[in-house]
Amino acid sequence: MSRSSILLLFALAACGDAASAADGASSGPSDSTTGNTGNVMTTHHEDDTTASGAEGGQSTGGDATTADTGAGTGADTGAGSTGESGDGTTGEPPLDHFLLGMHVQDVSPSQAFLAENVYMGAYGAPYTRGPAQGVHDPIFARSFAIEGHGGGLVMSIVDLPGMGNEVTREVRKQVASMTGLSEVQILVGTTHSHSTPDFMGLWGGVPGDYRTWLIGQVSASMSAAWAAREPGTLKVGTAKAPAGNRRGWDFTDDDMTVLDAFDLEDQRIGTVVVFAAHPVVLGEDNKLISCDYTGYFVKDLEATLGAPVALFNGVLGDASPKVPDGDYADDFARAEAYGGLLAGIAADISAGAVLVEPELEFTHVEWVQVVDNLLFKAAALLGILLFEFEMDGLDQKITTQATYFRLGRQLQGVAFPGESLTRNGLAIKEAMHAPHKIILGNTGDALGYFVPSDEWQTGKNNNYEESVSMGKTAGDTARDKIRPLILAGNAKL
Repeated sequence: MSRSSILLLFALAACGDAASAADGASSGPSDSTTGNTGNVMTTHHEDDTTASGAEGGQSTGGDATTADTGAGTGADTGAGSTGESGDGTTGEPPLDHFLLGMHVQDVSPSQAFLAENVYMGAYGAPYTRGPAQGVHDPIFARSFAIEGHGGGLVMSIVDLPGMGNEVTREVRKQVASMTGLSEVQILVGTTHSHSTPDFMGLWGGVPGDYRTWLIGQVSASMSAAWAAREPGTLKVGTAKAPAGNRRGWDFTDDDMTVLDAFDLEDQRIGTVVVFAAHPVVLGEDNKLISCDYTGYFVKDLEATLGAPVALFNGVLGDASPKVPDGDYADDFARAEAYGGLLAGIAADISAGAVLVEPELEFTHVEWVQVVDNLLFKAAALLGILLFEFEMDGLDQKITTQATYFRLGRQLQGVAFPGESLTRNGLAIKEAMHAPHKIILGNTGDALGYFVPSDEWQTGKNNNYEESVSMGKTAGDTARDKIRPLILAGNAKL
């Protein structure tokens, strides 16, 4: 297939993230059969034909028994402390406190990189938007390290539409080398702002030297957060915040959860927030790199709390922003208003947060997902995607993963490899028994939309999400791989 033909196909399925959802509540026939299974071993995966069926930077201070995990549990605050379990059974004495660290790194493209053509995602067909013309507000990697009795994780959220697995795999490899952690302890996510550089290769991509540089900066930030961790306490709170649903449902996952980290003198180390809404206040006509509303949110909340803030997007697949009514000068003003509104809610949640016991359990699962999307398959054959697809004859598949984690008895969470639609994400969260539940969207991988099979091509939002999904089985398969990890973890609550 020619490149021009591919561009035409992409144009026909061009990103419609700012479009309003179609009305209608019909969910269509249920089909829970998937084309993929996996197990909970991180060093092994399977590919069967049936579903499992189971329910400049700044530094500031399944079967859960089969998972490959590990993190240090001592008071060492440097890199390289690793244990062999992430389930609270290391044999070491319980920690009296969490070990916590945070680091923020500017990863904006320089003028030299911009001169080589940095394309933004995720609007339109490849190249049609044109390269970015400048930087309106800087983009960052915001990294948070947490260790408790049972294990540790380091996570980073980067202001990008997504990252191809070629990129995330290299980040995990570098961070593991720098810290001594296992790669499964390293969680890399993206905010999905549609006005940030395309590190997936779907809309024109970025220069190779910028890609190499950003990988190094993100890796260094995550390593710095791990090295900076110090004894402290963690608090958590959850409340509702405004978001809409573009597929016509009268509900979405509108929980906002705030994790606040403090040192032993009660000085705030940093804050992690999880909330779902597409960063699409800025439209396709914007030619300047920007974090969209997420940047204004972080800036406002940092000013209020006096410490670094990281915002992870949650069950974002069909979640849209709800900008307050007003007479705005432009879309940047609208983004600022929405970010400020959410920051005020987060500050209120922080004020009422409760203490979390210093325990951290995590498990990990890998599986192979068949790629049915003709656009993805054609783009992969042309070599324009930053993804490593696996060929099985004429079929294309991709290995992906998810990580489940528990913080004390207060919070359960999942790092999810793409944009889960509301009903798919809620089915995962409903398995959690902790009072606070989070899904880190676009974290670990960024594999497009995960649509429940009973919602597949039922006309919602003109079936846009289906056009940027790996296929009908993706949502059910991910749900059925993740839920067993949660169900096993519930026994520890």
